[in-house]
Amino acid sequence: MSLRKDPRSPYWQYDFQFKKRRFHGSTGCTAKRDAQRYEDEVRRKAALGEDERPGITLDDAAERFWLDKARRDKNANDTQRMLGNVVGMIGPKRMVSSIRNRDFDAFIEKRLKTGVSNATVNREVQLARRMWRFILLRGYDLPVPGTDKAVDFATLMLPEPKERVRSLSVEDEAKLLAALGDDLRAMVEFAILSGQRRGALTGLRWDRIDFAGARAEVHTKGDQWHSFPLTDRMVEILLMQPRVDGCPFVFTYKCTRPSPARKDRAGRHKGVRYPYSEEGWYREWKRALNAAGIEDFRFHDLRHTSATRVMRATGNLKVVQRMLGHTDISTTARYAHVNEDDVRAGMSAANLRNSNGVVLPESGENASISDDLKGGC
Repeated sequence: MSLRKDPRSPYWQYDFQFKKRRFHGSTGCTAKRDAQRYEDEVRRKAALGEDERPGITLDDAAERFWLDKARRDKNANDTQRMLGNVVGMIGPKRMVSSIRNRDFDAFIEKRLKTGVSNATVNREVQLARRMWRFILLRGYDLPVPGTDKAVDFATLMLPEPKERVRSLSVEDEAKLLAALGDDLRAMVEFAILSGQRRGALTGLRWDRIDFAGARAEVHTKGDQWHSFPLTDRMVEILLMQPRVDGCPFVFTYKCTRPSPARKDRAGRHKGVRYPYSEEGWYREWKRALNAAGIEDFRFHDLRHTSATRVMRATGNLKVVQRMLGHTDISTTARYAHVNEDDVRAGMSAANLRNSNGVVLPESGENASISDDLKGGC
């Protein structure tokens, strides 16, 4: 039977062969009688040679791309979400062969209005380009790249800001911690030591900590769980956190200003401890940064700080990757910044050897830099 109903779709699907070529896809019809008429028209065009390449809707193209290829991506959950954005905003029933640059221009405008960054939009456009290539190589009707009707993905890419290089110096760290209250100070110091994201720390649960094995597990991006080791100081910070009856979260704060109930949360009572929300700490965070004289610094930069310090101490990018929980080491490389002091130290270390490879005597500035290197810079 050439017509079938896919439980994942309200529409009838057609699937038949003609002269050793396969024709299949969605009819876009919910009634079988209408679907039969649609298939008859596809068969007629195939018999007359009017449709040398079968058409496919964007929804069907995304489904086949996902099932045959994309679901095996390292970050499959992110891929699936981005595919949903492209299909949903351009139109699931649009024939891929009819989609032009102007359709992607409209998609980009819609995405930017949701508040996402240029980089996020670019990743979704790049994913669409992968899908286009996949569909073209499988014989579907699609304008050949380079022709006037083909989507020119290169022209759709938005400018992205240069790599942000921002980490906390030891001196600024001391000022920041001194300016924070006890509750938020604990979470900030733990963030510096662990390199974990803000959302992972506010959601850190007692039942995900293995004190005996010195390990913890956090729920992170892509609906994944990431496990990381605990140092002695990190264990000490965790043990100092008060446990709140009925609250599974580790990091909590004592309410100093009561607030009435809202639609999205219950009221707050003075003196009672509550778990941190994603943004509830922001006012204290900004006040502490101002008091410490630290400008242009985000909570996420604590993760950069941790990665940079571990990279300097070990020189091993794989160690940093494992700590941060990245699946792709190229992502880790963006966090492990190298600043001018690192370059100067490396150049000075190289200059300590003569052409025969013999280490020259250390003196002056070179001696202090060499000592730093021995300490793990």
